[in-house]
Amino acid sequence: MSTENRVFSRLFDADKRKENLSKEHKVALNLVGEIDNEYDWLEQSFSQASYAPEFFDEWSDKVMDFNTELSIAVDNFVINGSAYSFEEAAENMQERITKLDEQADALGINPSDLVANYEDIKSILSQAESVNSELRKKYKNILEQVNNRFGLADFS
Repeated sequence: MSTENRVFSRLFDADKRKENLSKEHKVALNLVGEIDNEYDWLEQSFSQASYAPEFFDEWSDKVMDFNTELSIAVDNFVINGSAYSFEEAAENMQERITKLDEQADALGINPSDLVANYEDIKSILSQAESVNSELRKKYKNILEQVNNRFGLADFS
Protein backbone atom coordinates (compact mmCIF):
# COMPACT_ATOMS: atom_id res chain seq x y z
CA MET A 1 0.00 0.00 0.00
CA SER A 2 2.73 2.42 0.62
CA THR A 3 3.69 2.29 -3.05
CA GLU A 4 0.10 2.87 -3.99
CA ASN A 5 -0.12 5.83 -1.58
CA ARG A 6 3.08 7.24 -2.95
CA VAL A 7 1.84 7.02 -6.55
CA PHE A 8 -1.50 8.63 -5.69
CA SER A 9 0.23 11.25 -3.63
CA ARG A 10 2.56 12.17 -6.49
CA LEU A 11 -0.32 12.20 -8.96
CA PHE A 12 -2.34 14.55 -6.78
CA ASP A 13 0.69 16.76 -6.12
CA ALA A 14 1.33 16.92 -9.88
CA ASP A 15 -2.32 17.90 -10.47
CA LYS A 16 -2.01 20.63 -7.85
CA ARG A 17 1.18 21.87 -9.53
CA LYS A 18 -0.59 21.82 -12.87
CA GLU A 19 -3.51 23.82 -11.44
CA ASN A 20 -1.11 26.32 -9.87
CA LEU A 21 0.85 26.58 -13.08
CA SER A 22 -2.37 27.23 -14.96
CA LYS A 23 -3.33 30.03 -12.53
CA GLU A 24 0.12 31.58 -12.88
CA HIS A 25 -0.22 31.55 -16.65
CA LYS A 26 -3.64 33.18 -16.39
CA VAL A 27 -2.25 35.88 -14.10
CA ALA A 28 0.72 36.45 -16.40
CA LEU A 29 -1.48 36.63 -19.49
CA ASN A 30 -3.87 39.04 -17.75
CA LEU A 31 -0.94 41.24 -16.72
CA VAL A 32 0.45 41.22 -20.27
CA GLY A 33 -2.98 42.26 -21.57
CA GLU A 34 -3.18 45.12 -19.07
CA ILE A 35 0.32 46.29 -20.04
CA ASP A 36 -0.60 46.18 -23.74
CA ASN A 37 -3.80 48.12 -23.05
CA GLU A 38 -2.04 50.78 -20.98
CA TYR A 39 0.92 51.24 -23.33
CA ASP A 40 -0.86 53.69 -25.66
CA TRP A 41 -1.84 55.95 -22.75
CA LEU A 42 1.66 55.72 -21.27
CA GLU A 43 3.25 56.59 -24.60
CA GLN A 44 0.83 59.47 -25.24
CA SER A 45 1.23 60.96 -21.77
CA PHE A 46 5.04 60.55 -21.94
CA SER A 47 5.11 62.28 -25.32
CA GLN A 48 3.05 65.19 -24.05
CA ALA A 49 4.99 65.45 -20.78
CA SER A 50 8.27 65.46 -22.74
CA TYR A 51 6.96 68.26 -24.96
CA ALA A 52 5.61 70.29 -22.01
CA PRO A 53 8.77 72.34 -21.31
CA GLU A 54 8.94 73.45 -24.94
CA PHE A 55 5.18 74.13 -24.97
CA PHE A 56 5.37 76.31 -21.86
CA ASP A 57 8.49 78.10 -23.12
CA GLU A 58 6.67 78.95 -26.37
CA TRP A 59 3.70 80.34 -24.47
CA SER A 60 5.95 82.18 -22.05
CA ASP A 61 7.64 83.84 -25.03
CA LYS A 62 4.24 84.74 -26.50
CA VAL A 63 3.14 86.23 -23.18
CA MET A 64 6.37 88.23 -22.94
CA ASP A 65 6.00 89.42 -26.55
CA PHE A 66 2.39 90.38 -25.93
CA ASN A 67 3.28 92.11 -22.67
CA THR A 68 5.99 94.11 -24.44
CA GLU A 69 3.67 95.00 -27.32
CA LEU A 70 0.88 95.97 -24.91
CA SER A 71 3.22 98.04 -22.76
CA ILE A 72 4.52 99.94 -25.77
CA ALA A 73 1.02 100.50 -27.17
CA VAL A 74 -0.45 101.64 -23.85
CA ASP A 75 2.60 103.78 -23.12
CA ASN A 76 2.37 105.41 -26.54
CA PHE A 77 -1.36 105.98 -26.13
CA VAL A 78 -1.22 107.29 -22.57
CA ILE A 79 2.13 109.07 -22.45
CA ASN A 80 2.64 110.18 -26.04
CA GLY A 81 -0.99 110.40 -27.11
CA SER A 82 -3.40 113.23 -26.52
CA ALA A 83 -6.26 111.17 -25.04
CA TYR A 84 -4.87 111.14 -21.54
CA SER A 85 -4.59 114.94 -21.57
CA PHE A 86 -8.20 115.29 -22.76
CA GLU A 87 -9.39 116.25 -19.27
CA GLU A 88 -7.02 119.21 -19.14
CA ALA A 89 -7.83 120.24 -22.74
CA ALA A 90 -11.57 120.11 -22.01
CA GLU A 91 -11.19 122.14 -18.81
CA ASN A 92 -9.13 124.78 -20.62
CA MET A 93 -11.61 124.94 -23.51
CA GLN A 94 -14.57 125.12 -21.10
CA GLU A 95 -13.04 128.20 -19.45
CA ARG A 96 -12.58 129.91 -22.82
CA ILE A 97 -16.06 128.99 -24.10
CA THR A 98 -17.63 130.24 -20.85
CA LYS A 99 -15.82 133.60 -21.24
CA LEU A 100 -16.77 133.76 -24.93
CA ASP A 101 -20.42 133.06 -24.11
CA GLU A 102 -20.44 135.83 -21.45
CA GLN A 103 -18.74 138.39 -23.69
CA ALA A 104 -20.81 137.51 -26.77
CA ASP A 105 -24.00 137.75 -24.71
CA ALA A 106 -22.92 141.16 -23.36
CA LEU A 107 -22.38 142.34 -26.94
CA GLY A 108 -25.55 140.64 -28.22
CA ILE A 109 -23.60 138.49 -30.66
CA ASN A 110 -24.14 134.77 -31.35
CA PRO A 111 -20.89 132.95 -30.30
CA SER A 112 -21.25 130.52 -33.21
CA ASP A 113 -20.84 133.53 -35.55
CA LEU A 114 -17.44 134.19 -33.96
CA VAL A 115 -15.98 130.65 -33.71
CA ALA A 116 -16.15 128.31 -36.71
CA ASN A 117 -16.45 125.06 -34.70
CA TYR A 118 -18.48 126.44 -31.83
CA GLU A 119 -21.27 123.81 -31.98
CA ASP A 120 -18.74 120.96 -32.24
CA ILE A 121 -16.84 122.36 -29.27
CA LYS A 122 -20.03 122.59 -27.19
CA SER A 123 -20.92 119.00 -28.15
CA ILE A 124 -17.48 117.73 -27.16
CA LEU A 125 -17.59 119.62 -23.87
CA SER A 126 -21.03 118.23 -23.05
CA GLN A 127 -19.59 114.70 -23.31
CA ALA A 128 -16.16 115.43 -21.80
CA GLU A 129 -16.80 114.18 -18.29
CA SER A 130 -18.29 110.83 -19.33
CA VAL A 131 -15.68 110.24 -22.06
CA ASN A 132 -12.83 111.04 -19.68
CA SER A 133 -14.34 108.87 -16.94
CA GLU A 134 -14.70 105.91 -19.32
CA LEU A 135 -11.13 106.42 -20.60
CA ARG A 136 -9.65 106.27 -17.11
CA LYS A 137 -11.89 103.37 -16.06
CA LYS A 138 -10.83 101.27 -19.07
CA TYR A 139 -7.17 102.19 -18.56
CA LYS A 140 -7.31 100.99 -14.95
CA ASN A 141 -9.15 97.87 -16.11
CA ILE A 142 -6.43 96.91 -18.61
CA LEU A 143 -3.73 97.55 -15.99
CA GLU A 144 -5.55 95.31 -13.53
CA GLN A 145 -5.97 92.54 -16.10
CA VAL A 146 -2.31 92.63 -17.08
CA ASN A 147 -1.13 92.83 -13.49
CA ASN A 148 -3.29 89.83 -12.59
CA ARG A 149 -1.47 87.84 -15.28
CA PHE A 150 -4.47 87.49 -17.55
CA GLY A 151 -6.40 85.47 -14.98
CA LEU A 152 -4.76 82.17 -15.93
CA ALA A 153 -6.02 79.38 -13.69
CA ASP A 154 -3.50 77.34 -11.70
CA PHE A 155 -4.31 73.66 -12.27
CA SER A 156 -1.27 72.28 -10.45
